[in-house]
Parts: sequence; C-alpha cells; structure tokens
Amino acid sequence: SALSDSQWHSVELNCRRSHLTVSVDKDEGASAQASLSFPVTVESHLFFGGCPAGDSQGCRNHFNAFQGCMRLFSLDNRVMDLIAVQQKQLGNYSDLQIDVCGIIDRCSPSRCEHRGVCSQTWTVFHCNCSDSGYSGATCHSSVYEQSCEAYKHNGNTSGYFYIDVDGSGPIKPQLVYCNMTESDTWMIIQHNNTELTRVRPAPGLDQHLVHFNYSSEEEQLIGSISQSQHCEQELSYHCRKSRLLNTPEGSPFSWWLGGRTPGRVQTYWGGAHPGSQQCDCGLQGDCVDPQHYCNCDADSLEWTEDSGLVTHKENLPVRSLVVGDIQRPESEAVYRVGPLRCFGDKNFWNAAFFDKETSYLHFPTFHGELSADISFLFKTTVSSGVFLENLGIKDFIRIELSSE
Repeated sequence: SALSDSQWHSVELNCRRSHLTVSVDKDEGASAQASLSFPVTVESHLFFGGCPAGDSQGCRNHFNAFQGCMRLFSLDNRVMDLIAVQQKQLGNYSDLQIDVCGIIDRCSPSRCEHRGVCSQTWTVFHCNCSDSGYSGATCHSSVYEQSCEAYKHNGNTSGYFYIDVDGSGPIKPQLVYCNMTESDTWMIIQHNNTELTRVRPAPGLDQHLVHFNYSSEEEQLIGSISQSQHCEQELSYHCRKSRLLNTPEGSPFSWWLGGRTPGRVQTYWGGAHPGSQQCDCGLQGDCVDPQHYCNCDADSLEWTEDSGLVTHKENLPVRSLVVGDIQRPESEAVYRVGPLRCFGDKNFWNAAFFDKETSYLHFPTFHGELSADISFLFKTTVSSGVFLENLGIKDFIRIELSSE
C-alpha cells in the first residue's frame, strides 16, 4: 500500500529451493514469504510490466499492466543493460522509452500552498488542506476573515476568532479576541503579563527588566498593526519614591522597547509624544510638581501614577520594559502594560463609489505571469452590470453581474 507516490521503491524476489521471498523497500518496507511444495524454477522468458499481444509463451495480463518507471534490473546479481535491449542484443521490448523516466512529478515542487500536503496519481495531483486554515485546489484561499471588522459585518458577536491579515498571503491565521460591543470593533492581542505587577528588585541589580511575549507571531503582529486604522497600548506606572523618566535634559531612569523586533528604545511614556521624555501630565501641564514632566518624577512619599496610551503605530507593540529607580529603601513601584488593541480595517473601508454609468477605475497593465489573484467586495441595488474587464491582444477577462 501507499506505493503510488511517484518515488522510487525497491523490489527483491529471491528463490531458494522451496522458498519464495518478496521484499519491498527492504530497509523500511515489508516482506512476504511462501513455502512451496514444488521447486521454484525461472522459466526461459521473463516479462516486466506486461505481455506481448497474442503471446504464445502463456504470459497473460490477468491484472492492469504496470505504468511507471523501472531501473536497475538485476538478475542473479548481474545488472541488465537496457541499452543492449534497445540495440536488440538482449531480449526485446515494445512501447517503451529507454533511458528516461517520463513520469511527471506533480508534487516536486509542490503546488500546494500553506503547508498543504501534496499527493498524485498518474494524471492529477491533490492537495490535502485539512488543518491548514486554507481551502481550494491548492490550499490558496483563506477560510478566515482578514479582520474583526469583517466578522462583525457578517453578523457575529464578540468572541475569539481566527483572522488572516493577508488573506491568501504567507502569514498564518492568528487567534484574537474581537470586542464588538462598542461603536468601534476592537481586535485585542494578549501578551504574557497584562496585570498590575509589583516591581521586586533583585539584589545587586540597579534595574528591573521584563519582556513581553505576545500570543501572535512577529509577522502576524506587524501585519495586524499596519492593516489597522488605529492601535493603542496602555502604559501605567504607580510609584512611591520611585522616579520614572527624570527631566527631558537628564538621563532617563526607565525606558521601554517598541516597534518591530527587537524594538527600539523609547524614552517617553503613554500619552506623550515620541522622543519627548515626558508623561501625559507633562503634555497636559498638570503634573503634581510643575518642575517635572511626570508625576512620579516629583519623588513623593505618597503613591501617585503616570498612565496613558501609546498610539504611535511605528512604536507598537511594547516589547520590553526597563525600570530604573527601584533600589532606594523607600522606593516602591507597580507597572502595567496592557494588551495591544486595534480597530479599523483599512482594507475594509478602502472603497470606491460608482454612481454613474460612466464611472470607472483604470489600473495600468496587470502582469499576472503564471498565476494571479483579483478580489473585491461589492454591494449594489441594481440587477446587472460589468464589474471588471481585463483586455488583451487576444485574451480577455470579464466579470459581470448578469441578474439580480
């Protein structure tokens, strides 16, 4: 079984007195033995693959004749020379191609995309797309929507959904939470530490470092952020005698890394502008000490906090946090980095309104080479019309709504 995979397999048939042994792929395959009550002899004629029409030797094709390739014929440990057969010096043949294996290997390279498993028969190949998240003849089309926004428009309510940010592209689907209870549809991607966390200084270390691992892979994160209209992430620091950033002119006590892996150093806090070395209260002008730009930089013995949202997409997600002013006897600090939250599918609302029969979009020459994807969403109240035409010298494509 499972030998019609277009790979080479070995067969050995051994005759020893009254024993016949057949081995297929002897190192990894199987063997079968038969004890015969009569001596095994090799007759004067051996036929491989089939029999001549009207043969007088008693060779009959009881079953389907073999189609495929054979090589390295060996009889009594002597390799048979097929070129000699071709030159009529040894045996004869009919309807054969000598010195070539003409099987078309349809699975090498595999046409199956997204880790679909390819199998083939003599004439066709097949892709097994199960568990890949894709469908179609070559596992090309994603079975998931590209955003939470699309799921909401399909009538779904809040919950966990797989989204595929690039559709039929190489990025794998990811599991996210879609919050559809607000006017905006939020996509929420969690990491390993979204709770309020007390800073516990380690002996001999002046800084506390924490790294955040997200539930989505790198390509999925970057794709989700770039496709969204708006993204944000909460940064909170609760402090007691633990300074956060220092003044814009001084060296910062704490910083964080954000953006594409491994992230770039950021010296501003949530609610402020990149590079400002300020917190939200500094931007608003209402810090507890007007001489500082963060509440915590006032270095008070009372608990206070600096909280805000990071909304600059090029600095998201927050990957690491370094907290510095934690070793003094009175210093206490608690931090929180919230999940990544995004809304607005830029692809979904990238729309054109054709309000007249003369309206059109014209794109330059489309080079599809051997394969191409064209896709669009539409809604209309008319019963017919041409969506798309691609004109060529002799070939054309037209997609048309022919009836309501």
